[in-house]
Amino acid sequence: MSDVKDILGMARPAPPPLSFDGEPSKATKAPKTKRPEGMSREAFALLGDSAPIVPSHLAEGSQAQGLKEKRKPSARGQVTYQWRKFKNEARTDGLELEHWVKCFRDHLGKIRPESEGEYKYAKYDRKMLVYRYDEEEWEDVIIKDPDWSREETDYLLSLCDLFDLRFILIGDRYQFPGGKPRTTEDLKQRYYTVARQLLIAREGGESGIANHVIIKHPFNAQHERQRKNAMDTLLRRTQAQEAADSAVLAEAGIIEAARKAEAAARRAAAPAAVETAATPAAASTGVAAAAVPAPSLADFNLPDFSGDVPPGTSSLFGPDVTPLKPAKPGVVARSAHMRDMVAVQLQRIPGGARAQKAFEAALAELGLAEPPTNGLRAVCGAWLSLRKEVIDRLEVARTLQVRTMDAGAPLALGGSADKRAGKRKASTLGGGR
Repeated sequence: MSDVKDILGMARPAPPPLSFDGEPSKATKAPKTKRPEGMSREAFALLGDSAPIVPSHLAEGSQAQGLKEKRKPSARGQVTYQWRKFKNEARTDGLELEHWVKCFRDHLGKIRPESEGEYKYAKYDRKMLVYRYDEEEWEDVIIKDPDWSREETDYLLSLCDLFDLRFILIGDRYQFPGGKPRTTEDLKQRYYTVARQLLIAREGGESGIANHVIIKHPFNAQHERQRKNAMDTLLRRTQAQEAADSAVLAEAGIIEAARKAEAAARRAAAPAAVETAATPAAASTGVAAAAVPAPSLADFNLPDFSGDVPPGTSSLFGPDVTPLKPAKPGVVARSAHMRDMVAVQLQRIPGGARAQKAFEAALAELGLAEPPTNGLRAVCGAWLSLRKEVIDRLEVARTLQVRTMDAGAPLALGGSADKRAGKRKASTLGGGR
């Protein structure tokens, strides 16, 4: 065979490479692709070696139906889509719209929709609970506010029901004919006051609904205004103001650390100060301070409500402890009215929830955490007057603390007055030179 190739001038095949032991190595055979089942020999021969076969795309087994399997028929019938009308049960205007609906056609030719109940998206409609009153509750439960008429209150409740208590939207759409302009805080205050009174009246007291959010956290319009004003001031600050405030805070931190160090030194020197507390020098320096006695009822100058009153004077008191005539003639439970005025006093405390907690702590310190059970005119008047005076004293104490801190800040930042005067004099002399 090799001679014939030499005569014809054909190239001879290259000899096989030698192995390490000097013998020709056996050539490795290419793996042979097996014809898959279900494919004819002619079709497999057309593939050749350039078209690889993906086994996952081939049907396996003798019952193969090809690359695309037939869809199983549904027991409900053939699927079809129909253009039909529908109603949304969440709407109250009876509006009818049209859309494509998935339906099934059975063997008799009858077409039925996939779901024959209510509109499937109507279940996502959720309404907020808006507290409404009836005629009897308006007359007996709701405390009359001269700034709000029943017509305007009904208008407010209708908007609350329409806009799901979104008060920003309610304040934008609020246009009561003949009414004065109302802020969002005014609308919130009126609604939550009415809702609170209705809840307490329907449950027979606050004990059963003490954890309700409207009872546990009453809305305070003044605190909300202060919060918004503070947020507006914070958002309007410039970068220069923020840098100045950061510098002041850093310097205040240094001063606070120095004060803590001085307090620690005074506590360390306390045993020696106790031994010399009887000497006039120690008394004059104020090392041993006298204990401040706890407040008592004797410290309060309450008016006397037990005397005779002129004829025609109301036996009820308002939140400012002035005689208050009822909105309508008839019998009024004085103790229940007193509890309502207590709630009004609590809402009027400036400072928010923190000030209310401080007020309750002050009453507990006086041993008057619980209201009186006796509903006499003198008892109710004295109780409301005592609460009013405690509120006034707490407000005075808070104002005094703020003024004291404002007055002491320049001294802490710049040192004593003599030092500041010396620095001012030195700077003046330096400028003259």
